[in-house]
Amino acid sequence: MVDEAADGLDGIAVKDLLQGAVVKGHDPLAILRDANIDPGVYGNAHAAIDGSALVRLVRQIQFTLDDVYLGFFAHNCRMALETERLLSFLHCSSFGEALRVSIRFTDAMSTDVGPWISEEHGPGLQHICKYMTVPGVDRDILVWIRFVWIYHLFSWMIGRPLALREISVRGSKPVQANGFDRFALFRCPVKFNAPVDALSYDRHDLTVRLVPRSINDYDEYYASEPDWFASLEQNQSWRERTQTVLIELQKAGLWSAPIEVVAARLRTRPRRLRHDLAQEGESFQDIRTRLRGELAGAYLLASDLPVTAIGFELGFSEPGSFSRHFISWAGMAPSAYRATHVTDTSKVAAATALLNERRGT
Repeated sequence: MVDEAADGLDGIAVKDLLQGAVVKGHDPLAILRDANIDPGVYGNAHAAIDGSALVRLVRQIQFTLDDVYLGFFAHNCRMALETERLLSFLHCSSFGEALRVSIRFTDAMSTDVGPWISEEHGPGLQHICKYMTVPGVDRDILVWIRFVWIYHLFSWMIGRPLALREISVRGSKPVQANGFDRFALFRCPVKFNAPVDALSYDRHDLTVRLVPRSINDYDEYYASEPDWFASLEQNQSWRERTQTVLIELQKAGLWSAPIEVVAARLRTRPRRLRHDLAQEGESFQDIRTRLRGELAGAYLLASDLPVTAIGFELGFSEPGSFSRHFISWAGMAPSAYRATHVTDTSKVAAATALLNERRGT
């Protein structure tokens, strides 16, 4: 039985997502069944699927057609190419580097796709997407699902939600009978009837370092059926959420924030937070100490500040206290760390990116 009171992507949009498969001669109801979705949702404006079902549906269409783009283009872009694209940027140092590598690879994958970057977009960087779809499909639904994929993929890769400044789409605002706003998940202003389809990224995000990931991690992520409509914070680990709050507090000058303050921001209790972190093999003290040590190392390599000044910058009132703490973090004195690594261009570049990210510059 189809739940006609459900919230989420309605059956009309589900039907639109399957039209590329229909054009290619596939049975949309069979694809829905294979995705463990009631076929009765197909074309039903009063039925809907949730964010986890959407992930299953998209993946099932892709694997059924062996096509990254769901059959919306004249020529299939095989799933093996998707794996190669991921391999091309999984080990990039920052989101900005991964984005540019991904765009170059995507541009070479298919003549039906034409992504590029516009640098002249105020405080943001505009990622423009051009899609040449076949007749008989809804181009707007493809733009939306590709933007959803891009947003979730790169948020997963940096370990927190992307801070999108704006979404632009050439189509009009979609209206569903159940009132569900499918663009709300991006958590940013949306311009409809725009001249281009584009995502605008915050320039600060471009220097954010990627969380180390592998193809196996990627497969496991999709196998877990993440809810693409849920707040991304709900999909983060307690370590990631704790780290995000501590960084915000450190930016405000609170270098040794007590667990009570962090737990309150995460809407949990200190004892529960300690337990949840322990389940992940982490501790609150270790995370807080690590973040401060990482920033100390970044200052040493990416700035000309004297060691004493760096200690004061990081909230240490005594130079000796900073040196003792740094030795416990890095295994050597601050001056020795700077002398050892300052000629390593990759370490200096990473330190510069980290410093810009943590200081919000």
